[in-house]
Amino acid sequence: MSTPPPSSREAEIRTEASPLGRILALARVLRGPGGCPWDAEQTVESLTPYLQEETYEVVEAVGERDAAAFREELGDLLFMVSFLALVGEETGWGTLDEVAEAVVGKLIRRHPHVFLTGDAIGSEGALRQWEELKRDEGGAPEAARSTLGSRPPGLPALTTAYRISEKAGAVGFQWPDLGGALAKLDEEIAELGREIERPTPRPELEKELGDVLYAVVNVARYLKVDPERALRGTTARFTRRFRYIEEQLRQRDKTPATATLQEMDALWEEAKAKGIR
Repeated sequence: MSTPPPSSREAEIRTEASPLGRILALARVLRGPGGCPWDAEQTVESLTPYLQEETYEVVEAVGERDAAAFREELGDLLFMVSFLALVGEETGWGTLDEVAEAVVGKLIRRHPHVFLTGDAIGSEGALRQWEELKRDEGGAPEAARSTLGSRPPGLPALTTAYRISEKAGAVGFQWPDLGGALAKLDEEIAELGREIERPTPRPELEKELGDVLYAVVNVARYLKVDPERALRGTTARFTRRFRYIEEQLRQRDKTPATATLQEMDALWEEAKAKGIR
């Protein structure tokens, strides 16, 4: 097969009526004759790390509330999904049209209050209904048929805990209000404190600390705050302020290792006063 000239390859993309269509057309050109050698050799397996990376970059842009970065990173993710769909089609795993048709059908089935009954069931009712319908759908593995379902092994622990807590809460296994979740957090912190005060094996301390973290996740759910995003934000904020401390110490020919805690505390407060967030 002869290789089309570059100008005609771009024209092939531009003739698509919709921007989303142009994304898929671009993926086909990159995989086709005269395309990119790297793109041509990718497989569904080799693309997985890039899909994960692009997803987290979107998450980061949302956490930073950076609209320009969000548009760019979401565009990268859209292309990656389209490219992965094309490679999946070539692998025999189904076309993008089949993927899209399946998800549209599934979402319509799981929203009967929108497409069938017109019932006003509220947000919690919609979540409960979703989980019940998902659990009752045939052909699911036993773990997925549990109320708690199953999570991908690579999902961050905070996100996993949040989703498990959300699923249990959807069927009524939760505190009646935020006060109950906060009281449970206080209880778990107290238990951890008691274990720290006596010679406790590390595995037991790890368990108690895990209980505290899970209680924090529960509080986050009542506050409707994503704990993964909250912790990412705090870590980023700490990093920026600590780098300010390092820079100021460098001007004094010092490092954090040679400075006193009092010096670093003062610079930390200075960073806060300067609005470093």
